[in-house]
Amino acid sequence: MDQIYIIAIAVLVVLVIVSIIIGLVNSSKINSVLDYSEDGDLVGNLEKYYNNIRELQKKLKMTQPGAMSDRIAACEKKNNLSLSKISIVNFDAFDEVHGKQSFALAVLNQYNDGFIITSIYGSSSSNTYVRSIRDGKADVKLLDEENDALTKAMSVNVN
Repeated sequence: MDQIYIIAIAVLVVLVIVSIIIGLVNSSKINSVLDYSEDGDLVGNLEKYYNNIRELQKKLKMTQPGAMSDRIAACEKKNNLSLSKISIVNFDAFDEVHGKQSFALAVLNQYNDGFIITSIYGSSSSNTYVRSIRDGKADVKLLDEENDALTKAMSVNVN
């Protein structure tokens, strides 16, 4: 019978020690949370914290569509200015030169602004020219092959 009392007292001592440890751990957690509170009002500070989060969520919901549409519009504007419409026409510039080693390369943006690079290969020389293009038109008269390259580039649909 004495052994039962000793075992019961030992179990009680272990339970008391465990409850003290648990109490200290919980107390230290609460104290560490209270350390962030200047006035010790944990509930008040948590309410302020959650109110701040709610306000930030509202602002994010209000500004997000506007910010995204602004960014999309800026990207579309940049995309329209990018040189994305390209065409090349190879040709024989002279009767005595074969192999279509001459070319006209048209490079345009969505507004049909850009340039044409033309290389004319001959048996004794090779010349390269650049033509400026605005709104699908050149300032100078173009070769037939340059016109072909320009027409093909303007017909490219990049959307």
